[in-house]
Parts: sequence; structure tokens; C-alpha cells
Amino acid sequence: MLRSLYPSTPKQDPIELVMISYPGIIKNMDKALETLGGINSINQAYFNNRPLELRHTPMNPFTSCLAAERKMEGKLTSGTLHMAIRVKRKKKDPSVVKAECIGLIGTQFKFDSLCDFQYLPIRGKPHSDVFDDLIPRLIPTDLPSALCWWDKPELNGEETPLFLPPYQFSRYNTPSNKILCRETVFGEKTRKKALGHGHNLRVERKALSVNVNANDDFPLAPKEDALADANFRCKNEGPHRMLFDLFEERPLWTRVAVAYRTKLEDTLLKSLLQKYAFYINNGPWGRLWCKFGYDPRRDPNSVAYQTLMVSFRQHTKIPERQRLKVSTSERKLGDEGEGMNSVNYVYIPGMFSS
Repeated sequence: MLRSLYPSTPKQDPIELVMISYPGIIKNMDKALETLGGINSINQAYFNNRPLELRHTPMNPFTSCLAAERKMEGKLTSGTLHMAIRVKRKKKDPSVVKAECIGLIGTQFKFDSLCDFQYLPIRGKPHSDVFDDLIPRLIPTDLPSALCWWDKPELNGEETPLFLPPYQFSRYNTPSNKILCRETVFGEKTRKKALGHGHNLRVERKALSVNVNANDDFPLAPKEDALADANFRCKNEGPHRMLFDLFEERPLWTRVAVAYRTKLEDTLLKSLLQKYAFYINNGPWGRLWCKFGYDPRRDPNSVAYQTLMVSFRQHTKIPERQRLKVSTSERKLGDEGEGMNSVNYVYIPGMFSS
């Protein structure tokens, strides 16, 4: 068993200090503390966990302060340990240096953000390099001047100049790197590959159907893209002929009526309708699909196709429309459910709709 030959000395915990990284060269410590608000402001910022503010002109109430970020150095999360060391050199022999550790840095206030623009409340005199201080004319400096502020006459009969600086000049207080260069035109595939996290990777949808208002010019033919899309999605001539005959029978239809007559799927009907008709948003023929080349405003017989919208307030005797829920037992019935009457909203003369 080995025993130390040196006498054991009691270990002393190092003194924990607070370091302020002042953004400047300090020549006068009193003035530097005054820009920080004094010792009392520093103590309040440390004990109350508040940001430490620095004001370059403390006597100027319009100054924009610079806030410091508080960092805890005692946990050694950054791998760097800050120490306060006092270095002494002998005057007779400068080569002899004595270093003494005062303590460890537990908390650091560092000013990493950008300082906002400072605009002093001064006005230059004409034909002179001297500036006038506007603070006594804008804000009362003591209690007697505040009590008689509204009765105070103007200096030399001059009106007080307007000094209305914004609360903040700069929108951001953190620097950002930006390289100014010419915009390069990329291809569609290259642009999609360049997009990363935070961008919308979904392919943009193009609206091929034509929507018009009651006072707009009605189109005579569909878009070329709509024709190409409809022919590409449906190769069978049967649905095309069915919609063509339907709009030859009458020029205006509702979407529900077209779906009821054609028995086409909703996705297929959506791509084929844009080939044969356009949609009217409002007006007497609002919410109708109109045949291309037909203008109901010029045809007196189109009065029969005018729509009327009736809305009902929620009432106990008028329940809200709910989706039809098919239970699992009804699904197993198979062909037994084919004879059930389907719900439709097509008007039949002499009958009420379901």
C-alpha cells in the first residue's frame, strides 16, 4: 500500500465568477458600467434571469439597446473552460511572471447579435458645425419642467421639430449569409432535385376546366390541354359519345344530373366534362355546366334552365344530410342489396326527389 509523502491539504472550491464579453475596447471602467446600466442592472440580469442590455448612449432615451445572450459555462457542455487569471510582472525583471487563478467562469454574457442603427436626437444649426440637443425640447428632464410642460413657450419662437424615429430600424438582429448572383433557369427535373426539406415537393396541379362569371365572355371552345388530357385519360369512345349526345340534347346540365344520366365515375367525369362544357359560377345559370359555343344570355328559351338556390336553417324536423353507412352484414348480402332504391336528386315531373 502506497501512501503520499506530502501532507494533504484541504481542497477549496474555486470562486464562480460572471464574465461579460464587452463589444469594445474599455478605457474607462465607470463609463463601460454606465452603458450596461450599472452594477444594479447587472445584478438584476444575473439573479432574475433577464437579458443584459447595453446602451451606447445611456442619456439618450431614443437609443436602441443591444441584448446579450446568457451562456452557462459551468456545465462544460462546450468543452471549453474559462478561467479568470491575474498576471503580474516584476518591474525590475519583466521576465519573471506570476500568474494567479482568481476563479472559474460560471456564467457568460456575450453580445452576438447585431446592433441596430443609432439615431441621435440632434439638429444641425444652419451655417455651423454645432448641433442642438432636442431632448430638452421633446421630453421633460425634471419634475418642475414636467409640471409646466404644456405652458412652456417655444424657444426663440421656433416650433419643436418632429423627431419620430421608428421603434426598430433593422428587422433582424442576427446576420445571415446571402450570395448575390444571377438567377439560373433550371429544368423541371433539376429544380425538383434541388428542392430539399421545407419545400413543397408536390407537382403543381393545372386547372384545365374553364370557370366563368355571369358577366364574363363565354368561351367558344375548350383548352387544348383539356382536350389532350381528356383523350389521354379515356381511350374508349363510349363515354365521349355519351357526353356529346347529352349536351346535344340540352345545353345546360348540373353535375349531379350528368352523373345520374351517364353513370360514370367521378374521376372520369371530372376529366371529360372540361372537354365539352364550362362551369358558370354565379348568375341566373349559376352552378351549371354549359356547352361550349352556347350563350344562354342570348337565347330566350334558356330561361327554363335558370337555377334557384334554397337554403334551410338547421331544424329538428329537417335533419342534416348524413353519409349512407353500409354495415358489414349488409355487405355480405351480395346481390340482395341490388334491388334497393338508390338515392338521387334528379327532378322528375310529377314526383318528389328522394
